[in-house]
Amino acid sequence: MAQDGDGYSQAGRAELTIEAPFQMRRRGVELKLHLGEPPAEIDRTLVQNIMKGRSWLAMVIAGKTFSEIADSEGVSKRRVQDVTNLALLAPDALESIAVGEQPDGLTTDYLIKTRFSAVWSEQHAQFASL
Repeated sequence: MAQDGDGYSQAGRAELTIEAPFQMRRRGVELKLHLGEPPAEIDRTLVQNIMKGRSWLAMVIAGKTFSEIADSEGVSKRRVQDVTNLALLAPDALESIAVGEQPDGLTTDYLIKTRFSAVWSEQHAQFASL
């Protein structure tokens, strides 16, 4: 460290610089910088929506209509249809979501907006590009 005329130490550029590998992770509007390997972060909203979708799919299989489910849940028919589609995710995608290892862009909003395929091999290809 260099000293100025008053005897105080001044930090040089090398002392103020940190060089380390990092990753940027975005969840919605939030941006996080992780030094080194980021910790697994479970998207609880996505997990809850998948569970809800599986429950609603079971209701549909049992004979309830989307409208009946929407009325009983206090949501729109469209929301029931969108969330029910989440029950069609491939088992390995579900496993990675459950432990927080899904691609950063794989969120409820993304899945609903993209109308992902129900064919698991096509899901793999689509999700690999995230």
